[in-house]
Amino acid sequence: MTTEFLSLLCLGLCLGYEDEKKNEKLPKPSLHARPSSVVEARSNVTLKCQAPSKNVTFILRKVNDSGYKQERFSTEDEAEFHFTDLKLKDAGSYFCAYKTTASHEWSESSEHLQLVTTVAHVCNPRTSGR
Repeated sequence: MTTEFLSLLCLGLCLGYEDEKKNEKLPKPSLHARPSSVVEARSNVTLKCQAPSKNVTFILRKVNDSGYKQERFSTEDEAEFHFTDLKLKDAGSYFCAYKTTASHEWSESSEHLQLVTTVAHVCNPRTSGR
């Protein structure tokens, strides 16, 4: 009888701990741009979202664009979102979040990262001296 009671008590405590973990608030991730957050159109940039834990699903969103969403699962503590052949419309403010398999809820959002896309101007030597 004592063994059964201890087994049930242990099971109850373990399940309670898992439920508690599901309800805990996840810390805010960080978001960085490589090589820079200011890049020329038609070039490449990578936005890297980093969380304090591994084996998480990351999401990248764009402010004021409810249709923009990229999701990645990572066994590491970070995920990379690649932008190739950058367009002017890719400029804007981005943020990321993550969730663990235990939490089922998204973390707080990262700080917003402003991605600026510039246009390279070619100087015409015949008109530059006028």
